[in-house]
Amino acid sequence: MKSIQIFKVHEILFILMGAIANLDELKLILKKELRQEILTEVLDIIRDEFYPPEEKIRKEFIKKVEAAERRVKEGKFTQYTPEEFEKSFL
Repeated sequence: MKSIQIFKVHEILFILMGAIANLDELKLILKKELRQEILTEVLDIIRDEFYPPEEKIRKEFIKKVEAAERRVKEGKFTQYTPEEFEKSFL
């Protein structure tokens, strides 16, 4: 009778240990998800602060970008070394 009780206690302990291991795994998953959610929220805030919404971008600028994209598609573009780019644009 005692051996059956000891076996049941061991069985329960084994189940509890598995549950604890699952809790640790769940804890790690939740931490990862929470970090991802926080990072996504921070990036959204940064985008909202530093990148204007499309409706605030001037139409002339949009037309210039579209024209530049067309030139690239047509094979009409200029390549720069980093130094040349810096001299020309920065």
